[in-house]
Amino acid sequence: MPQISVLMPVFNSAQYVGEALASIREQRFGDFELIVVNDGSTDESSKILRAFAVQEPRMRLVERANRGLIETRNQLLAEAGGEFVAWMDSDDLSHPERLERQVAAFESDADLVCIGSNVQLIDPEGRPLGVEEYPQDHLAVRAEQERGAGLRFPSTMQRRSVAVEAGGFRHPFRIGEDLDFLLRVAERGKVGNLPDFLYSYRQHLLSTCTALGINWPQICKVILGLADERREHGTDRLQRGEEIELPKVGGDEAGKLIPIVLLDWAKGAQSVGDRDRALRYTLASIRNSPLRGASWRYLAKQLLRR
Repeated sequence: MPQISVLMPVFNSAQYVGEALASIREQRFGDFELIVVNDGSTDESSKILRAFAVQEPRMRLVERANRGLIETRNQLLAEAGGEFVAWMDSDDLSHPERLERQVAAFESDADLVCIGSNVQLIDPEGRPLGVEEYPQDHLAVRAEQERGAGLRFPSTMQRRSVAVEAGGFRHPFRIGEDLDFLLRVAERGKVGNLPDFLYSYRQHLLSTCTALGINWPQICKVILGLADERREHGTDRLQRGEEIELPKVGGDEAGKLIPIVLLDWAKGAQSVGDRDRALRYTLASIRNSPLRGASWRYLAKQLLRR
């Protein structure tokens, strides 16, 4: 079996999936299999995936009816045969040295169970929006995890045996399933991040975080509470077969994050010196929510700088 299984869930990402696939094909480290589960996409994703699979013998494509992200991630993990599993979102980019650097980290530390990296943020067109820098040391990562951070999930690689032992991904989380998973992985050994920028994380308005993230603070609190239960009792409610309730996102709430996201993009573009793009995103935020004072205040700051 190949040393690494790269695992990519796909659902309606035709606009970006070709670039994501190409970024894996162009890895310097070649001993991998690429497993893709197309979770019932209704756009052109299937056509793109099938064409790529014909050209890339290391790719294994599974296509089926839609079952949702939890089932898709767990199926990917079950299909994996490599010693290591590397996650990859279908709208992002892995830098060419990503797999090579992460495997080297595992080979130099037998206690390591999960490694991520620093991340370049990009906008829908792939233009830079600043960076995310993560702690490298295990204890520092664990401290950040207790605040709901510490690792950017799709940049991570785990030992497959540990990922399976941790129990995979769990309902009822529609967002935060990755944090819940990574916390359980980190309870089984050392975790860390490489200091290099090995992953580009794409921001766009159709992302799950934008659609469902309005209740993230409450959901994150539940996930961290489950981790507290495991520390205190050895298991949590889900592991004991109990149910938990999460706040629901209604139709009126689903778009509430859009002006906030657009303003974040404006600040990201400003941070890399692209003042024109920053202004465009600020104006888009205002158009989306004309009464939002934060967007107008940031517009005033931009105009004063010119």
